[in-house]
Amino acid sequence: MTDLNLFGWKMGGTHGKSGEAILKDVSENGRPNLDGRVALMAALKAADSIVWSYDLDQRLFEFRGDLTNLNLPLMWNRVFIDDLDPVFEPSECERLETVLKSLDVRTGRADPAQDHVQCLLRLRDHRLVYFKGARSGRAHIVGTCTDLSRDLRLQRREREDVGLPLQDVNTDPLTGLHNRTGFLAGARTLLATEGDYDLVVGDLNRFRRLNEALGHDRADLVLALLAGRLRDAFGDTAVLARLGEDEFAVLTQRGFPRVSERMRGALERTLSVGGFDIHPTFSMGAVSVEGGKGALDSAELLRRAEMAVEAAKSKGAGGVASYKRDLESDGLTRLALEAELRKAFISGEIHAWFQPIITLETGVIAGFEALARWVHPVRGMIPPDNFLGAARDLGLMTDLGTIIMTASVRMLKKWRAAYALPEGFFISVNLSAPEIERLNLIDDVSRLIRENGLPNGALKLEVTESDVMHDPAAAARVLEALRDAGAAIALDDFGTGFSSLSYLAKLPFDTLKVDRSFVMTMQDDTSSEKIVRAILTLGRDLGLEVVAEGVENLALADRLGAMGCQMGQGYGFAKALKAAEAETYLAASLKRTRAA
Repeated sequence: MTDLNLFGWKMGGTHGKSGEAILKDVSENGRPNLDGRVALMAALKAADSIVWSYDLDQRLFEFRGDLTNLNLPLMWNRVFIDDLDPVFEPSECERLETVLKSLDVRTGRADPAQDHVQCLLRLRDHRLVYFKGARSGRAHIVGTCTDLSRDLRLQRREREDVGLPLQDVNTDPLTGLHNRTGFLAGARTLLATEGDYDLVVGDLNRFRRLNEALGHDRADLVLALLAGRLRDAFGDTAVLARLGEDEFAVLTQRGFPRVSERMRGALERTLSVGGFDIHPTFSMGAVSVEGGKGALDSAELLRRAEMAVEAAKSKGAGGVASYKRDLESDGLTRLALEAELRKAFISGEIHAWFQPIITLETGVIAGFEALARWVHPVRGMIPPDNFLGAARDLGLMTDLGTIIMTASVRMLKKWRAAYALPEGFFISVNLSAPEIERLNLIDDVSRLIRENGLPNGALKLEVTESDVMHDPAAAARVLEALRDAGAAIALDDFGTGFSSLSYLAKLPFDTLKVDRSFVMTMQDDTSSEKIVRAILTLGRDLGLEVVAEGVENLALADRLGAMGCQMGQGYGFAKALKAAEAETYLAASLKRTRAA
């Protein structure tokens, strides 16, 4: 176990006594030993640290050291973990306990090969303390706790004394790694030496959803801990950097295992943050280069690696790609796509298509989901996966939502006038996070429903878990207002997000949509079927309708119906249809219903 160099200073203090050395002093024969250590107390003071042991059975901490800065009333006695609540910010003790429990081998959930934990916690006075511990027997953990604010103040004074700026312009303040400027300088220095080198840039997948679910502070904690893992894995043998919000880089000499494998092994282990188990995955781009005289410019090297990252992401999250010359043309293709997408919104190339949703018990059509489709005048149909990401990056999601919602409401008005629709007939429209935050959303939805004479629930708005987790209280107010305006609210892709089940009861949902990943695999995977059954039970207990996505065949539809699922959607019924085709499908379905 090594000390973590986090935020640019070394855990364990600035006076030479490391946390690892302290742990060796206090752990003997697999049991914590904290008594009669005058020298230890001096070392702890010099290291700006305290020592602790934790009893998993009794949930008791024992501390040794100067605890006055933590405002603990007891300095030498044992305290329950709940007694620390007044010291730490809300839910931090719960998070600490979750981390500690991850080492309890008796539960069957702990990884026997994982024998240490690390956790960054915030005090109520906004200071940061760093807990680091190791398993010591089956029911005990022993570790150190360091007050980071002391090191930060000392570092600040030292820099002021010599007239240096308080922030190193080459260092990322969150992680202590190089920033982009520092990386380019470090890479330039390293590549001046002859040898074979590999640069790997890793992009943390779904960080935006993680940020929305956990909040910025805890998402930053994830990044800081990942940076520490990189430092532990590569040490001083590599140039390490945080290049962007969720992007890390490693430049080092080529070796075995490959740099990408070492990087993945370091970063993709489970993290426990804020009561959530986070399973980070990375899309990685790699480029090889020779060092020495005439070495490739570091900026060009980085550009190639980042281009490879984009190639890896285009193949699906979690992949790795190496730089190739043909990626240059792909980059130009992306720029051209974005330019054409802007034109598509102006020229009316974005359309609403409609996929049927069927009542499984009767086979009667219940409604449609409206889906965005781009029909290019030359290239034809462009798949949603090819343009939705670009629309998000270009800030066009609110415009996209307006187009699809307006078209859906018009179709509802038309079909209600032309057909005897079944009771509760609806069209679902996806609502993105930028739309939820749009100031005029509630007024616009209310106006569309009122002007088109729609009954309550005919327009159903779908949100994902991550859409509402950024600010659950604000999202709840918006969703409640939309419901009051006459819209129904559905939770899409249920089971794949980070949110707590408590939000399911607090937010005004009418419908749960089971993610297709569970539905499509339930015939071959008993775990998926159990998850689907659990969601159906949850929906029934909460009085919510449940729609299964990804119903690819009628046998699966029959099975879901027998399990009590109300509605299904998928290729087993029909793919997404143009407006005219959807109307033909609707008319035929209603005719069959009347004939029956």
